[in-house]
Amino acid sequence: MKVRRTLPALILVVGLAACSESKPPAPPTEQQIHSSDSAVVTGEMGRHPYRCSDGEQLFVDYKDDGLQIDLRRSISEPPMTLTAPAQGLQYVGETATATFKGSQLTIVEGEGRTRTCEREGTR
Repeated sequence: MKVRRTLPALILVVGLAACSESKPPAPPTEQQIHSSDSAVVTGEMGRHPYRCSDGEQLFVDYKDDGLQIDLRRSISEPPMTLTAPAQGLQYVGETATATFKGSQLTIVEGEGRTRTCEREGTR
């Protein structure tokens, strides 16, 4: 009779233990990786050059473990800063949004202008 009473409790404990197992950490996103490396001659950490569909060069500075990006048309120009609430989500700034897919960056500016940029050195 004691076995019948303890068996449901035992099954419940085993089931809860299986549910509480921790998942292995997700692999780092490209943005996380790029925030700790450099692709420019100056060695600026997190900085990577992109070439946009309109021919313009763009520098992307990955910061805050990839949750913030600074976009610059030239190294000396003040940046346009965009942030993402979590890894893999869209970056949002005051006048633009940006999304990544592999080595491609798509920027939509406030007036609806869309530009696609490719990270240089990845073709």
